[in-house]
Amino acid sequence: MICGAVPVRKPADVYRALDSPAPCLELRLDYLESSLAEAKPALEEAVARRTVILTVRRREEGGAWRGTEEERAALYLKLLELTPHFVDVEAAAPAAGQVAAARGRTKLIASRHDFGGTPPYETLLSWAREAAALGDVVKIVTYAREPRDGLAVLSLIGAVEKPTVAFAMGPAGAYTRLAAAALGSPIMYVSLGEATAPGQISLDAYYAALLGMGAAPGGEGLPALREALDWIDGALMHLLKRRLEVCRDMGKIKKSAGLPIYDDIREAQVLKRAGDFKQIFELVVQMCKAVQLVA
Repeated sequence: MICGAVPVRKPADVYRALDSPAPCLELRLDYLESSLAEAKPALEEAVARRTVILTVRRREEGGAWRGTEEERAALYLKLLELTPHFVDVEAAAPAAGQVAAARGRTKLIASRHDFGGTPPYETLLSWAREAAALGDVVKIVTYAREPRDGLAVLSLIGAVEKPTVAFAMGPAGAYTRLAAAALGSPIMYVSLGEATAPGQISLDAYYAALLGMGAAPGGEGLPALREALDWIDGALMHLLKRRLEVCRDMGKIKKSAGLPIYDDIREAQVLKRAGDFKQIFELVVQMCKAVQLVA
């Protein structure tokens, strides 16, 4: 399940997230600047329309919460009245037991985050076991200082009896966000605009990466085919944006070197390679020419 992480400061942030094709939304209410009463209608609509995770992340684990732990626990209890699909609370937090006891039909994601690095596997496994004893889903996230750190975190998937989300943040851990999906992580977090963690990639970039590794939405019938189109459309938009960025950089280099913007030979090669998509690529090339002119 691909989940868009959303810093919710105002109700408008929730409505904006609902315009995305992400099937799941993690609504980060530790960022909330308006009152819960003001945000409640938007949250209720989100719960009715999507799979929703409500999270109030504490500062000790990378969150934006600035109140007391007692106030945070009270907010979680009010959020549980909305009967969200999931709430995420840190397994080591004082409020964890109270939230777990009150969750009712809502599933609890018991999490642990280390933004400073990746401890030894034995420590990671102890965290996972602690989380498994508390929640319905385990989530262990660390910061990778080198690629092998990510391997230790990924090893947690399947190591305990509960469904486990495990990946590493940061540039060196970026690959784990895809590897976790391949290994069976039940939730994969992406950005719908503003990232909530280092190395978090956009929804469209994630679609492109998944399609590139041969992954595809599951299921049959019209809903599954529409989801497949969402993946493809998102991937196309990501790649087109990236192409424009590259062309903009090329335009700057050409101008500084006194080279012409247009290269008829290169353009002919691109259009020949496009084959049946020549008409589409003619439009893409024209867009890229325009970007280079103003670079």
